[in-house]
Amino acid sequence: TWWDDWFGISVAVSGDTVIVGASQEDSSTTGVNSTPNENAENSGAAFVFTRSGSTWSQQTYLKASNTGLYDRFGNSVAVSGDTVVVGAQGENSSTAGVNSTPNDSAAGSGAAYVFVRSGSSWSQQAYLKASNTGTEDFFGNSVAVSGNTVVIGASY
Repeated sequence: TWWDDWFGISVAVSGDTVIVGASQEDSSTTGVNSTPNENAENSGAAFVFTRSGSTWSQQTYLKASNTGLYDRFGNSVAVSGDTVVVGAQGENSSTAGVNSTPNDSAAGSGAAYVFVRSGSSWSQQAYLKASNTGTEDFFGNSVAVSGNTVVIGASY
């Protein structure tokens, strides 16, 4: 149910595009517009809605490329034009930098994901990790985007 998913824990708007985070959503699926299941507790998701005239519709269902239990993908969201950033403060990889190969060696280190839209299609462009990744850093606790600049907070 929607209240168990925490749909709306984070929201952002840019023009006719709205993104809504649901950090407790439970699907183990990955990527863009996958078919949800209930196999990864609190992995999280984000939903993109667009307006055409006075009509709003869901355009996209977003999941991390490396969905995991308690990642809380969608805890923070940001949008600027055709770029969306989604934070996953509970993500567990000890890797660092951009587009590294994730592992599960640093619980709660956190991550952020950048998605871009071309026409009405979305794809993941980047998987972002801190340069000094550590356990329980919660990188991705907050995210912001403006044009080509992304800022990510790590609350611990």
